[in-house]
Amino acid sequence: MTERAADHLEAALEAAIRSVPGVTGLYRTGSGVAKLVDASAALLRGQQQRSPLVRVEHGTAGVTVTAAVGVDAAVSSVQVLELASAAVADAVTASQLALEQVHLTVVHLNGDSLRA
Repeated sequence: MTERAADHLEAALEAAIRSVPGVTGLYRTGSGVAKLVDASAALLRGQQQRSPLVRVEHGTAGVTVTAAVGVDAAVSSVQVLELASAAVADAVTASQLALEQVHLTVVHLNGDSLRA
């Protein structure tokens, strides 16, 4: 997959996840150490660091999609993740790729119910 095609897929996946009712945002995935290693490697290669909010890895059976999602506290996070997973599957299929795995993590809940 070319870098341009990868950028297009990442943008399509980000838009698909953001379109799911109850999703309040997307966050960078990976640990602080992993982000530092990625930034250092890009700097050494003389490349501008690309930091997509949705990570796509290509495997032998298809792509693995990883995203960290913010969810509205007023809705079921399980339901939001099920809808987001379906949106990811649709976007990958539309790109004529096979989906191997989807890893979605709720990292933030937004809503008035959290304020005491």
